[in-house]
Amino acid sequence: MKEKESALYSQYIIDGIRCDATPAELLEECLEFPDGMDEDSTEFDDIIDESTEPPLTEFAFDASKTSEYIKQISEKITPDRPFSLLYPEHFTRLQIAQALLNRLWSEGHFRLYNLRLWAQWEWNTRPLGNMASFYKSTQASADYIFGLGVKLTDYLFIESDERCSAKFFAWLPEDDIDPEEDCKGDAEHTLFKSPFESSHPWIGNKRKCPATVQPDPQSWIIYIPFDTCPFRLGGSLLAQTNGLNGGHEPHVNDPDYFIDCYEVIRELTEDGIIKAGHSVTDGGLAAAAEKMCCEVGLEIDTSGIMSSYGEKEPTKILFGEIPGVLIQISDNDFDYVDSQLLLQDVAYYPIGRPNTDFKGLRFAEKTRKGVADILASLLDQATEGED
Repeated sequence: MKEKESALYSQYIIDGIRCDATPAELLEECLEFPDGMDEDSTEFDDIIDESTEPPLTEFAFDASKTSEYIKQISEKITPDRPFSLLYPEHFTRLQIAQALLNRLWSEGHFRLYNLRLWAQWEWNTRPLGNMASFYKSTQASADYIFGLGVKLTDYLFIESDERCSAKFFAWLPEDDIDPEEDCKGDAEHTLFKSPFESSHPWIGNKRKCPATVQPDPQSWIIYIPFDTCPFRLGGSLLAQTNGLNGGHEPHVNDPDYFIDCYEVIRELTEDGIIKAGHSVTDGGLAAAAEKMCCEVGLEIDTSGIMSSYGEKEPTKILFGEIPGVLIQISDNDFDYVDSQLLLQDVAYYPIGRPNTDFKGLRFAEKTRKGVADILASLLDQATEGED
């Protein structure tokens, strides 16, 4: 039985309303091996707190300063990024997605359902609003993890006098090594437990594909968001870096779509179709592209994404923190990748080709007509023809 921490086992009253379950009861729903709530466990006093809501004021960024913004946030992307107390649900889901996406590129044979998560909260319990944010974080964790079908093996709460953080780690449980798989090197194995899991799964310590773009000017760089929500800058690293609190955050909460995206990209990775891959989380698309294209040039064209989302501000597309991936595929594999993504109803956006004439990122100055615009035009013509 886990040591009883008051933050986990207390009843919460937030904004004058008693919550239905304790954090421990919420997390119990997604534990792989539930502890079972001990009726004789120590009772703690209620925790009473108030929500701290972000200001609704929106803020705008200058698209001409995109390169400057990238330099600002690059220095802030660390494993110890401060928890966004004004956006606890979004930040928590982003960290869960990041842990799972980091495993996406590993050598091995596994599916999303084979993975397990471990969670840790380090929390300053004293300031007003902090415990309300902690409760919302555990609630978002339980909902999102349960929706993803991934099991939580354990969790830990550490009281802190200074900071708040929520960390998640994805891994594959060890089991007896299959002699036929032992030749693959450093690998971990687990039992086949459900029809959604791979039999005899394993994960190696190396990446299946590199994290940086390969110098192939004929290849494609493709962006795939793993959620269907609109792009927003509230709670983003760009906003935090510029000392801005407020605005709406992306409502990342479509675990079914995340599963579909994860499975198809994992299969393409395992099959060696993906030449290079990078997770998109902290800092958004721009931060991931900057790291991925450090040795090769890339001119990013976001016109197709903006058209698809009906978005007019490129900074939202570039810095909005929706979990996703950037992948590099060869031109010869484009049709195959297209068919696999369409089969799973996964939206994807070609944003450019590598360029060996320069290094780093450039941004298309003019909005070019993209695939989404062409398809929309064709659909309009077909509709008119029916009349």
